[in-house]
Amino acid sequence: MSLKRRPAIEVSRDPACGVTPVDGVYGTLTPALGQVAFYYDLPELGAGEDGEMTVESIQRRLVFDARMSPATFRAIARWMMDQVEDYDRQEHGRNPRTSSPVE
Repeated sequence: MSLKRRPAIEVSRDPACGVTPVDGVYGTLTPALGQVAFYYDLPELGAGEDGEMTVESIQRRLVFDARMSPATFRAIARWMMDQVEDYDRQEHGRNPRTSSPVE
């Protein structure tokens, strides 16, 4: 009986890959598709009658729209929650699933 070896994985950055700050994400999960679309908000500023700066409107610009299988969506969501829990343990010294909030 032969053991199957896992193939080596090489990680590299695609030339078109950039870094963009984001303010949020929209997403959906259906039996056929997982989707996450990251966006940033661009406020349109104006001045009120008293000269005070006001936000007239906000343009929400999608910067990345990823489509994937439901299994991939779930795997990414689980990985992200693992990262959040690790962060919470480091930041607050507690397990967020078993500890009550710190007051």
